[in-house]
Order: sequence, then structure tokens, then C-alpha cells
Amino acid sequence: MTAVTRALVAHRPKTAAACAALIAAAAAAWLAGYRHNGGLGLLAAAGAGAVAAVYTAAAVTAWHRALHRKRHREAGRAAADTIAYLAADLAAGTDPARAVAAAEPDWPTEAAATAKRLRAALRIAAELGAPAAELCRRLAEHLREDEQAAARTRAQTASIRATAALLIALPAAGVALGEALGVDAVAFLFAGPAGLGAAAAAMGLQGMGLAWTGLLIRSVDAGGA
Repeated sequence: MTAVTRALVAHRPKTAAACAALIAAAAAAWLAGYRHNGGLGLLAAAGAGAVAAVYTAAAVTAWHRALHRKRHREAGRAAADTIAYLAADLAAGTDPARAVAAAEPDWPTEAAATAKRLRAALRIAAELGAPAAELCRRLAEHLREDEQAAARTRAQTASIRATAALLIALPAAGVALGEALGVDAVAFLFAGPAGLGAAAAAMGLQGMGLAWTGLLIRSVDAGGA
């Protein structure tokens, strides 16, 4: 089940987000509207369902992006290793066409841009008589240097990403803590216009905070590129 879910999130993110949001909205609407303290009414059901749908869709989207980044990192490493093996084969005197054909089954599908760079290097070697093995070796080294630079960038942005995750988790944790202490936070947030307005304002501020952290991460990525 976990593997199926991961595959769905990775390859059909919109479908996964929509399905998860619908399920979360239905569950939240039922709990708030008909189960919490004997039922808080239709307004509470609609508000809780909408909030649950938004947060669930955002969580699935974040999960998809994390899986996407992981796949591309793994593809980059696999491509660099494959090119390094190709360089070794070429240095040993293997015919370039046979060496490339042997390397094709190991080529990651997500590394299409690297494949273009490899074809360009081999074309230059064929047209100018440059040593193909040396060009491939240097390309593999360059790819590994790029991966090391990306790893340093991820380390620099780790605290920013942690802040973004905390920004998402804290409101839900606060509501849960309020319920545990008997404050009845769910009733306040969803049973009346004031609570719904507060929830909407909080979600808007969260969105602004996430947009800001996204800008910070992209600025660090651009500086490290």
C-alpha cells in the first residue's frame, strides 16, 4: 500500500492530492459537523472540510516535490557513475558505439539533460578527433562536482526547510493542545464567523510565510548554482 501511494504521489500528484483532499475533507466535515460535542452544525462541517482539504492537498504536493527532488538526485548520481564506467570502457579500447549501447540500459530516465551533454561530448570527439574517454571522464567529474555543490546548498537551506515544516505543523499542534486542555478550539474555529475568519487569516499568513521561505531557498539555490 505504501509503495502504491508513493508511486501515485510521484507520478500522478494532482490525482493523489485531489483524492487525499476529498477524503480528508469528508472525514473532517463529519467529525466537526456531526461528532464533535454532539455536532457543531453545517457551517462547522463546511469550514473544517475546507481547511482539511487545503492542508492535505498542500502536504501531498510537498511530498511530491520531495520525491521529485530525490529522484533527480539519484538520477544525477547514477548518470555520473554510468559515464565514468563508459569512460573506462573507452579508455580500454572499446568501440564507442558498443560502449554506449552497453551503457544505455543503466541510464536513468530522469537524466535527459545529462544525456544531451553526453551526446554532445561524443559528437565533439567524433568530429574533432578528441579522446572520447577523456571527455567522458571530465563530464563525470563535472557532474559529481555539481552534486557536491547541490549537497552543500541543501545543507545551507536545511534550517529554512525545517522552519517551513514547523510553520505548517504548529497550528495543528496548537489546536490539538487546546482540545487536550479542554479549551474546545475546534468549536471556536469552525462554529462561528469569528473563528472561521481567524482560521482564514491564519492560513493566509501561513501562505505568506511559506512563499517567503520559498524565496529564501530559491535565492540560496541561485547563489550556489
